Amino acid sequence: MTKYSNEFKVKAIKMVLKGDSIYHVAKILNMPNTASLCRWIFHYENGGISQLLHKNRKYTPIFKQKVIEYKWLHHLSLNQTAAKFSIPNTGTISTWEKLYSSYGFSGLLAKKRGRPSMKKSKFKNKVNKPKKELSYVEQLEQENYQLRMENDLLKKWHALMKQWEKEGRH
Repeated sequence: MTKYSNEFKVKAIKMVLKGDSIYHVAKILNMPNTASLCRWIFHYENGGISQLLHKNRKYTPIFKQKVIEYKWLHHLSLNQTAAKFSIPNTGTISTWEKLYSSYGFSGLLAKKRGRPSMKKSKFKNKVNKPKKELSYVEQLEQENYQLRMENDLLKKWHALMKQWEKEGRH
């Protein structure tokens, strides 16, 4: 797909507006086909130069939903819908339709793009932090807590084994 400069687009539209045919202008400007030129003219006629040259828009999910539902409700083509809502590319609406049909409103939500950032390791942070010296009483309390947890675990395991023996699983 060839990208055309804004000056090129304006020049082509002015040639068509002066009276040259779309096919003639496309041939003079060495365009492979007339589809792009037709789309530019359509945008120009429905919104002027500002609609034709406006790029890199961000659309909210609610706006996307309204565009799709308006298109379906009024049985509009992609070109007509794009012109009505000043969306430069008809493929954008087509993509929204597919996502909306497949996933509903959640398909229209913005997705994070690109490679995810690298997260810092928790171990690095712990290694760099000096350990707090525990007092003798705090060490005994910590050990006591750990022994109670182990004791509770062993009691539960023992009860489970007795239950299995009664049921004949063991």
